[in-house]
Amino acid sequence: MRGPQAAWWGASLGAMLAYVGAVLLSFPPTLLFFLRQGNWGFVPLSGEPAIRWYGWLIDIALGALAGFVVGRFLPRRPPWALLWWIAAASWLALAWHERQWFLR
Repeated sequence: MRGPQAAWWGASLGAMLAYVGAVLLSFPPTLLFFLRQGNWGFVPLSGEPAIRWYGWLIDIALGALAGFVVGRFLPRRPPWALLWWIAAASWLALAWHERQWFLR
């Protein structure tokens, strides 16, 4: 079925790939929020604590929007099982990336 179902499938894939890309590859550049200064930036400041999660949420939203738009043009929706396999592979890649944190 072309249209809405494929668009939502694409949005799910886009959000997932945007998050994994932002965490593993630092692409797109992560927007940081600096707590003490109360401002935003893309470059870490020495000695200033920063929150990356807000930037990652923006990346996820943009990835979902891009995937939604691309998904609307798919001739038919790919199977949801494929998305589950991609999600599992993403989860394993993220767990491997953070393995030092798990081993503390």
